[in-house]
Amino acid sequence: MIVAGDQVLGYMVALRSVDSADLLNICVHPDYQHQGLGRALFDYLVQQLQLLGINDIFIEVRQSNHSALLFYQTMGFEAIDIRKKYYSNLEDAKILRLQIM
Repeated sequence: MIVAGDQVLGYMVALRSVDSADLLNICVHPDYQHQGLGRALFDYLVQQLQLLGINDIFIEVRQSNHSALLFYQTMGFEAIDIRKKYYSNLEDAKILRLQIM
């Protein structure tokens, strides 16, 4: 989590398994987006997972969420599959993977 004073500027949630992790969310306050906070959160996550010997990070992203897809692509993620009708509005999700080890 990134905090300034009493305001949360950004946070992330990840779930670790034996040899991989699922990145559930990276969120940055709209007033602080495009300032490198998402990248800082993500870099911290990768650093911590490497210490734990984790090999892969996975995330599902709405196909319509172009800004998130671009962000994860710049982080090195690759699309590996699609989950049909994954979201409540029946939108598909792209499954992305990043190999970190």
